[in-house]
Amino acid sequence: MKDVYVEEYTVRYQSLALLPHADMVYQAKVVELDRTVFVAQPCMKIIEESCLNGGASFNGRRDAVLFHTGFQKRVPVPLSISHQICAFPTHSPHIHDCAWIFTQHIKKVSDIEEKGNKAKKKAHARVHFTSGQHLDINASKHVLDKQMTRASHCMNLFTKL
Repeated sequence: MKDVYVEEYTVRYQSLALLPHADMVYQAKVVELDRTVFVAQPCMKIIEESCLNGGASFNGRRDAVLFHTGFQKRVPVPLSISHQICAFPTHSPHIHDCAWIFTQHIKKVSDIEEKGNKAKKKAHARVHFTSGQHLDINASKHVLDKQMTRASHCMNLFTKL
């Protein structure tokens, strides 16, 4: 997989995840099907601009999801209804460590067990994608499963509106 470095990025169907990246210049890391893109924008800015490219502001999309679903926290955001792109945050979007996972390529989520003590599990999980790739995310399997269900509900709802 090749690495690409860019100033700006727009989410596309090939996007798997948007991760915060601890670098002075490249603040976000986007994992795609065939490459990794390092972006000089923070994650939230990429999400906001991708929403605008999809036809509405981030706040507009978030407000619509709140109105139709009642979800209050970690609200999934349909970035492009026509391209079936929906993202969900792993934490509050205002927290720097928040990652965004794009649902169109998720195969499953599994727990990651602590080494040496299989009975006790860490509060993070592995997201498996249909491409065979996987990412370890600092959120519980329960939270990620719930977020996937919410995102699926949003896409189903918004494609029918």
